[in-house]
Amino acid sequence: MANYIEKKIGDFKAGDAVCGYFFVKESELKTTTTNNKYMNFCFADKTGEINAKLWDWDEENAIRFKAGILVYGKGTVVDWQGQLQFKLDLLRRTIDTDPVRIEDYIPSAPYSGESMLHFIETCVDQMKDAELQQLVRAVLDQYRDRLLFYPAAKKNHHAVRCGLLYHTATMLKSAVALSKIYTFLNTDLLYAGVILHDMGKISEMAVNECGLVSEYTTEGMLLGHLVQGVKNIEVIGRSLQINSEKILLIQHMLLSHHYIPEHGSPKSPAFPEAELLHYLDIMDARMYDMQKAIESTEPGTFSDRIWSLENRNVYKNQCF
Repeated sequence: MANYIEKKIGDFKAGDAVCGYFFVKESELKTTTTNNKYMNFCFADKTGEINAKLWDWDEENAIRFKAGILVYGKGTVVDWQGQLQFKLDLLRRTIDTDPVRIEDYIPSAPYSGESMLHFIETCVDQMKDAELQQLVRAVLDQYRDRLLFYPAAKKNHHAVRCGLLYHTATMLKSAVALSKIYTFLNTDLLYAGVILHDMGKISEMAVNECGLVSEYTTEGMLLGHLVQGVKNIEVIGRSLQINSEKILLIQHMLLSHHYIPEHGSPKSPAFPEAELLHYLDIMDARMYDMQKAIESTEPGTFSDRIWSLENRNVYKNQCF
């Protein structure tokens, strides 16, 4: 009997007999040229990905081991045509007593969704305008469950589990700080715009509970999250009998936060809170992408070109 050693994917070597917990990123039933069926997987953890195969197939496996779940597996790492492959001897779904969290196996925000949502709601509690406070609370309540796992994008900035809350909470922290400098701003309006600006993304993308985007919805493809967000504010605002100009101000902030038509905004910001919302959004997105680039770059070298940063190479200095 093999002596299986628990390892992360990044430490796998050909010949290893290993065991561990893995996220099933891809799962499909395949057939060999001799008409034998097997399960073909892409397993992942935070250290990497590996192709895995379960040759002892039965008809329930295609249902039991779908993509988007955590599993426990044992097997041997082999070299197949120059690539490492995981030949499974045993595979089972995880159970409640297994010491695993989904956040440890897929790219996730660095803070829990609950803690970030708590911070956002604390800021809402501090609002002085009862109508804006009511509007924001209604939208948060509408999306509460999905906010705890939704990413902010499929491929761009904050495209991780709970990335939408992470992006929103970070922008809100910056908004709190900057409103102490630019004291003429209406903080209730600014906070409301920050919290609501990307909520349309929840209708724009189809996302499983692991926080992975499977596709864009039909409405997302035809309208996009700016228009979807504006529509939702209209419906909720009218139902709550919010002052019509306040609804209009929030809608303008959502519609203008991409700033120019080339980036999807039909209107440019027309008042200070809308202007600052745009810069908070782009600053947080670019700092996120720069941090991600730096983390995967050796000191004294440049990163690969980053599409979201106009194809710039990011330099990681050796001094600090």
